[in-house]
Amino acid sequence: MLQNVLHNLGLNKKEIDVYLTGLELGSQPASTIARRVKVPRNTTRFLLDKLVDKGFVKKTKKANTQLYTPEEPKNLINLLERKRVDLNAKIDDQVDVLQEVMAELETRYRPESTKPKVTFYEGDEGLVKVYEDTLKSSETLRSFASFDAMHGVLPDYFKTYYERRSKNNIHIRSIHPSTELAREKTKNDKKEMRDSRLIPGEEFWFTPEIQFYDGKVSITSLKERLSIIIESHEIYEAMVIAFELAWKEASRLDPRKKKKLKSSK
Repeated sequence: MLQNVLHNLGLNKKEIDVYLTGLELGSQPASTIARRVKVPRNTTRFLLDKLVDKGFVKKTKKANTQLYTPEEPKNLINLLERKRVDLNAKIDDQVDVLQEVMAELETRYRPESTKPKVTFYEGDEGLVKVYEDTLKSSETLRSFASFDAMHGVLPDYFKTYYERRSKNNIHIRSIHPSTELAREKTKNDKKEMRDSRLIPGEEFWFTPEIQFYDGKVSITSLKERLSIIIESHEIYEAMVIAFELAWKEASRLDPRKKKKLKSSK
């Protein structure tokens, strides 16, 4: 327990050994303490000087010999009290300075800035950063995406992506060109918290993924290894409307929906 307390006061293990030895030996030169702790004299002197700086040891000179004397243990409480007073005074000074510039800081504060932000990402690492950002979404994702492009470019990444998105309780509504892979992947819609629509691939083929979430529009060109995130509420709202229009038409075109209708007749 003693060592833990001293560690919490800012001493490392070697400093603690030297300090406790000094308490037992009293006022001694560094060489004497070094022999007891079995540490080279120069290293011991360095540790003792650190203890002097921290207020645990005093340094005096007697007959051309440098002596190190441990502070009386109860003085350590006084040391901490002085540090607390100094720290409080420093914080008070910082508060006073901050108050002086508060008015200017307030005039610069824009919690809902209308200025859009555009961020570019390149390479596979950049693609992954964009997909990782979607895992922070606070709302249902909307997406135009090609399973073939996604798994063709980042096959290992998507082995865990859907599961992690589901664990984060993030739903997605997505529109995909209908391919063999897309039909296979969408069989897991319920498990992967996805509501999908398939559209005729021969008529509506695309490979970039476009996603909309939290006021952002992300455009990912998988083949070109290029991604863009646009943070703009105006652009986001317009793209969401475009997605909803596409969703209605995709619902009409989805071959899976047509099969259900035929089977019910």
